[in-house]
Amino acid sequence: MNKVLLIEDDKNIRETVYEILQQSGYDVTTAENGLIGINEAKKVIPDLVICDIMMPVLDGWKTIELFRSIEKFENTPFVFLSGMSLTPNYRLGMNRGADDYLVKPIETCELLDIVDRLISKSIKMSLANDARVINALNTFEGEIKSKEKDHQDSLNRAKIVQEGILPSEAKMKGIFENHFLYYNPLETISGDFYWTKQLKGIKLIAVADCTGHGVPAALLSMACATMLNVAFDLFEITSPAQALYKVNDLISEFMRENNLQYSGDGMDISLCAIDNENNLVTYAGAKRPLYFIPKVGASYKSEEGNIKTHQNTKGDKLIEFKGGAYSIGSDDFEIEESSFNFKQGDNLYLFSDGYVSQFGGNKSKKFNSMNLKRLLLSIQDLEIKQQGVELRNSFELWKGDEEQTDDVTIIGITL
Repeated sequence: MNKVLLIEDDKNIRETVYEILQQSGYDVTTAENGLIGINEAKKVIPDLVICDIMMPVLDGWKTIELFRSIEKFENTPFVFLSGMSLTPNYRLGMNRGADDYLVKPIETCELLDIVDRLISKSIKMSLANDARVINALNTFEGEIKSKEKDHQDSLNRAKIVQEGILPSEAKMKGIFENHFLYYNPLETISGDFYWTKQLKGIKLIAVADCTGHGVPAALLSMACATMLNVAFDLFEITSPAQALYKVNDLISEFMRENNLQYSGDGMDISLCAIDNENNLVTYAGAKRPLYFIPKVGASYKSEEGNIKTHQNTKGDKLIEFKGGAYSIGSDDFEIEESSFNFKQGDNLYLFSDGYVSQFGGNKSKKFNSMNLKRLLLSIQDLEIKQQGVELRNSFELWKGDEEQTDDVTIIGITL
């Protein structure tokens, strides 16, 4: 939970701002003047400070001067809060080292927008200055661009770096005991990635597909995987939809800052939060669906909104939860969240579009999503790991002598 220090001598304003921030998920510490505020800052190490200007004992101008003199607070976001709305006061505040200026009476939306924006910016700056991140990126860039080694050798080494963001098989098995993973990059490095995390009793799993393949897509996949961790670890989000909205904001800014913003660039993803205690799956997807096959009783029924049911002649059902229409990185990004109950033995499937996009067969056509649904329904009597073997074999049989079209990732999980 991000920490905010609020320094304000007016009790009513202090309590109002405190309540707004607390209800929005921030951990708020208050102080009635600058001297107390500096002491509290040393104790709690805030992620952002909101400070009044006209206060007894130590006013805002002196407070920011003392605050910025402390090394650990040199880059901590600092926002002045004042009834003085004249331009010279605003400019003076910014020149003293403030990052923004709020004028009383406070607009709730403006307050939350400034706090969220400055904390997000601060986190990204911290990541950008993290020696481990810098070293990893420098190593990756150096190996890719190295003129001393041939191209394939560089890619092989880059693969090692990229695989560092992927969960190990031991981690996958530790979280999802019964699962299969079919991960088949088109080239040495991939635009697909898979991701998992266990957080407060909730198991998180995602499969993502970044634009294109090869080096550009691999670089984007590393950034996207990092932003997923930022959303859940630093912003303490638990909702898949809220997490993807946050990732969209972070990735959009990342792409703009690195001149990567052009039509079609971004990430497609399916993301699930699995609550075993309450037998509940919550899903959100950006252009990628989730397939759910209930094995016990097959009683799930729904044909509303983004949900569609497919059934074979045996009566097995596949529930398709369709993803949103926009990729992560889109300016018009919108997404829906779906929740449903499961029983032990039910199966989930998350995948990129590489499998269904593969050309092959007698007429050299795409495999397509309908054939994937039929295939999954046809192998439901098999144990989940054997299903993975069948999917791999079917892909190779369909592809035949055709070149592989795209990166391929499918994860199947028995709940």
